[in-house]
Amino acid sequence: MNLTEWITWGILLFAQQFTFVFSGRAKSSGSLTYSFISGLGSHSTWFFSNLFFVRSIIEFRDSPWPIKLAVCVFYVTFAQAGTQVAMRIAQRIEK
Repeated sequence: MNLTEWITWGILLFAQQFTFVFSGRAKSSGSLTYSFISGLGSHSTWFFSNLFFVRSIIEFRDSPWPIKLAVCVFYVTFAQAGTQVAMRIAQRIEK
């Protein structure tokens, strides 16, 4: 994968977890519109993010373990960042 693809995947991972947080919270809100919109975002970012995920598995399957660990750290870092930012925003707007 080239640098542009890594950046794109990082943005998608961030967005994926960001939308997952709001999708989960929307289910408890009772709002069908909120649930529908957040679900669209959640499912579409999951789909596009997994295009990169599958590619990385195929591309790095025969790589040494430090490379695989670096890919794992990349995935977890961007996904967790999306979760944390979304939680901060959700806590502020849902008061």
